[in-house]
Amino acid sequence: MKSLKIKQMKKLLFLTTILFIGIISISNAQKVKLKKGNLLVDGKEVMTYDREDFGTQKIHLFDKNKTEQILMIKNQNETRGYYDDDFIQIKFLQMGEMVEIKLNKSWKGIIRWLIEQKIITMDGMLNEEKIPLFVKNYDENITKRTIRH
Repeated sequence: MKSLKIKQMKKLLFLTTILFIGIISISNAQKVKLKKGNLLVDGKEVMTYDREDFGTQKIHLFDKNKTEQILMIKNQNETRGYYDDDFIQIKFLQMGEMVEIKLNKSWKGIIRWLIEQKIITMDGMLNEEKIPLFVKNYDENITKRTIRH
C-alpha cells in the first residue's frame, strides 16, 4: 500500500516538473511576427523583409531602412509532394556563409531560432562573431553530399 502511494507521488512530482518546465520555456520565447514587410519581435520592429512564395519559397531580411539585405532563408523543396528531402538554406550574405539544415519550422520559427541562438540581435543586425560557430555546429552540407540531377 505504501509503495503504491510512493509511486503515485513520484508520478505526480514528475508530471508537475514537466509542466513547470514547459510553462517556463513558453514564457521565455520571443513573440515573432511578420507583418506588412516588418519583422516584429515582442512588438518592436527589428528588421524588414520581402517574401517570395511562388515557385521558390524565400524570405529576404533587410535592415530597418531596407537599404541592405542581411539574410536570406530559402526552403529547398527538392521534390514536389515528397517532403523528406526538403531542407532550409540560411545565407549570411554579408559574410558569404551558408547553413543547410533539415528543419521543420515556419519562417517565424526559423527567425525565432536565430534570435535564440543570438545570430539576429534585437537591433536588427547579425552577430558576426557567432556566425562561424553557428555554421560549424548546424551546417549539414546537404547539397555537397547528395547527388543532383
